[in-house]
Amino acid sequence: MKRYVNWRIGLIFGLLLTGCASMGEAGTAVPSPTAETRMLILPGDDWGYPSPFAFYSRGPGYLHMSLLFDTLTWKDADGVIPWLAKRWTTSEDGTVWTFVLQDDVIWHDGAPLTAEDVAFTYQYFQAHPEAFTWSWSVDRVTQVEAVDARTVTVTLDAPLAGAHETLFGSLPIIPEHVWAGVSDPARYLADDAVLGSGPFTLTDYSKAERRYRYAANPDYFRGAPTVDALTFVKVENQALALETGEIAWASFSGKELSAVDALRDNPDYGILEGPSFWVLQLIFNMQREPLDAVAVRQAIAHAVDREAIVTQVTHDGAIVASTGILSPFSPWHASGLLTYPHDPHAAREVLAAEGVVDSKLTLITTPDYAREAELVQADLQAVGLEVAVQTGDRSTVDSLLREGNFDLAINGHGGIANPATLRTPTWPADLYENPTYAARFAEQATLVDTAARREVVDELQHTIAEELPVLTLWHPKMWTVYDIDALDTWFYTQGGIGFGIPIAMNKLSFLE
Repeated sequence: MKRYVNWRIGLIFGLLLTGCASMGEAGTAVPSPTAETRMLILPGDDWGYPSPFAFYSRGPGYLHMSLLFDTLTWKDADGVIPWLAKRWTTSEDGTVWTFVLQDDVIWHDGAPLTAEDVAFTYQYFQAHPEAFTWSWSVDRVTQVEAVDARTVTVTLDAPLAGAHETLFGSLPIIPEHVWAGVSDPARYLADDAVLGSGPFTLTDYSKAERRYRYAANPDYFRGAPTVDALTFVKVENQALALETGEIAWASFSGKELSAVDALRDNPDYGILEGPSFWVLQLIFNMQREPLDAVAVRQAIAHAVDREAIVTQVTHDGAIVASTGILSPFSPWHASGLLTYPHDPHAAREVLAAEGVVDSKLTLITTPDYAREAELVQADLQAVGLEVAVQTGDRSTVDSLLREGNFDLAINGHGGIANPATLRTPTWPADLYENPTYAARFAEQATLVDTAARREVVDELQHTIAEELPVLTLWHPKMWTVYDIDALDTWFYTQGGIGFGIPIAMNKLSFLE
């Protein structure tokens, strides 16, 4: 039945579009596939228009954009590999990078991609910091120059540790002939805003229906993709959609362990277990009383039973999170961090000593974490803190966090495989003010010696664990389950895609 439904859906899409072309919301023409088109249908949601300046600033948003745009370097299952740049060198002091580009790269409109485009990209991003959707380190670039048509040099103000993750391997290269005349890139949503050099082109985007469609780029410099088209659709139940053939791939984590277990013995599916570079956190607004006091935050940490949350909510589909934020799956994870064992009595004593009596707090979160919020609410009520829980959709909660308009929040994010994540511990809020911490973070970003950098990164994690701008709750275990007949080349990227996105949907999976 699954095979039949999968084939039928592809055929229906083909018949619906055969002989005509439709237009997406952005005005993009949709090609007319035939019944023989090899279409892969994947689960999705609305992650914004996938231009380099309009995608929603979470992992899936970046992934959609990465299907259309390329970077100088990329990562596979083992680490950094050449991409638009076929080779590069670094000066002895680590500040000057020279990239030699591939010879046969063209933009989706057929124009050649040159070193001038690369130089323009870095200059344009520097000129429009307000349009950033990602934390690229372009502020560290002091000069970028196209030496010739295939060679570009990038000069940094100091050595940049993790340069491939935060800059060269994650910043999308954009075409100068499209963006040179655009003054407001975040609001530019024309068809050519998604004109890149990547393995796919965007053929349809519907914000209302939360749908994306992509067509293979037959002229891609690494060869045409192995699938003709990708469609991302919103499904309410990935496990059910996978079993019925509606989608060919599903990602599960944390509390979804039971869905994975139910599919383990089915030979139609392959299962990958991946490292978890994601964290769920209780975020404190340290600009509001009484949460501005370290002792109060530490008392709350003792009041919250994190092990009970993992057991009752995820049913052992997760692990209690590292209080230093970086996942234990990351090679940068520090040992010996404070753990704050559950101790309501000690919490009540500290709160009393701090004069915190009958405090009323508001906790915001999304419906996905309503159960965690209920358990935190009960734990804090047991030590004398009254907490009102309010839920909203993801974009609303993220907006409140950025505005600092909350007391407590439960929110999660990925990318916690490398030290760059430690820049804003309360992301997407920016509430942690510690000049010493900020200086040490800036210092580690210049240390290319791994041992020296590790010493500072360990210190940063211990500072977070002690000062608690956030109380980390859990790191999920992760699985990818896929239809082996549809595509069987999925893998988890070493350190995560880009900054550390923990998902088995690297664009390399679609290429020979």
